Amino acid sequence: MTSRTLSEGLSDAISDYVSSNPVSKSNHEDASQYLPGGNTRSVLYTSPFPITFVSAKGITLTSAEGCTYLDFLNEYTAGLFGHSNEDIKRAIQGIVETGWGFGGIGQWEGRLARGICERFGIERCRFTNSGTEANLMAIAVAKVITGRKKILVFGGAYHGSLLAFPSTESQSPLNVPHEFIVAPYNDLQYIQALQQDSTATKDLAAVLVEQMQGAGGCHAASREFLQTLKTLATATGAILIFDEVMTSRLHPGGLQAYHGIKPDMTTLGKYLAGGSSFGCFGGKEEIMRVFDETRSDGGLILSHPGTFNNNIISMRAGCVALEILTDEVLEKMNALGEDLRKELNELCEKYGVQEKMWVTGVGSLMALHFGERKEGQWREYVKVKSTDLGDLFWFWMVQNGVYLARRGFVALTIGHRREHIERFLEVTEEFLKAWGHVLQ
Repeated sequence: MTSRTLSEGLSDAISDYVSSNPVSKSNHEDASQYLPGGNTRSVLYTSPFPITFVSAKGITLTSAEGCTYLDFLNEYTAGLFGHSNEDIKRAIQGIVETGWGFGGIGQWEGRLARGICERFGIERCRFTNSGTEANLMAIAVAKVITGRKKILVFGGAYHGSLLAFPSTESQSPLNVPHEFIVAPYNDLQYIQALQQDSTATKDLAAVLVEQMQGAGGCHAASREFLQTLKTLATATGAILIFDEVMTSRLHPGGLQAYHGIKPDMTTLGKYLAGGSSFGCFGGKEEIMRVFDETRSDGGLILSHPGTFNNNIISMRAGCVALEILTDEVLEKMNALGEDLRKELNELCEKYGVQEKMWVTGVGSLMALHFGERKEGQWREYVKVKSTDLGDLFWFWMVQNGVYLARRGFVALTIGHRREHIERFLEVTEEFLKAWGHVLQ
């Protein structure tokens, strides 16, 4: 039998997807009359239309068509506790009974702040509504305190919807208009050379970096690179900000604790409010005291308003989330992720496709890559990305009841078990048996 081509397989996969999801298609068409693109969160759009989900429980999602999927995306890392965690559910139900939106201080924000500060070694923190907002605030604080303008970021980074840097040559046209230096990620020599360039660094306010680029393909920074950034910040008087919105789930104290490198500021978000809206920025007391209205030393005081900064649902859910997420639970989840990534790469090698399909990541977060694999001096990356291969894989997985991001991003939860990992591997191997020829 003649093997089908990639284009034939993709065409058939799209046809099957459309015919299998008529209610989702109709929902998308209806929504598109009022929402541009039929959605209000761009990352959720997928061609020809996204699946509409109507319920979720544990680690499963149920679509409008009544199909059940194993969820390996889990709200892009925010769903670390899975869907409908009973402890978090009871906490939220209790809050609903006692009322919300006080317009005043509640009993939970102080407790959540204590838990976060103790877990991540932060001296003082403030809450926001998202990781995007947390990073915006951290940059703003750094500029005010240093009196400088330049922000060092890295190609491939995503620090929120207004702070996106797809490559060293491009950034989102929606980015806030700061003066950014966009450097190559994980490049020691570039940073060392930058440190010698007094013209470039004399007005450097902050260095903002992910210790593993989540949206950028789950590429992890080396400890040497992160230490070099610490040295640069110290030498220039800039503020080092670790964006741990995603990566804080990869080690009990975040990746900064794993690497033993303490930044001046840290930003957090995603899972830390048990699935509710949340962001956090914090760091050294000498930095964060600019928000202390009680200070009497004549120092600078900044205002940080925000209607939902201390929304009681997020505050209460966050307190419960920290209780659930013991070191043992976190380590078990990340070990399972390490197993999945290792075994996926072994499958790619078994079928001889490792130069066209492979997996990167740390612990419970990973990304599958499709294209021409190239080993760079500082990081492994896709020389020529194959969107069609990635799309074919995604349609295959979804058709077989496994849900992940269209771009190949995977995030585990504390509810995943070995049998769920084996199902992911089983469906992947079936894909390789059917389509390995187009990957060779």
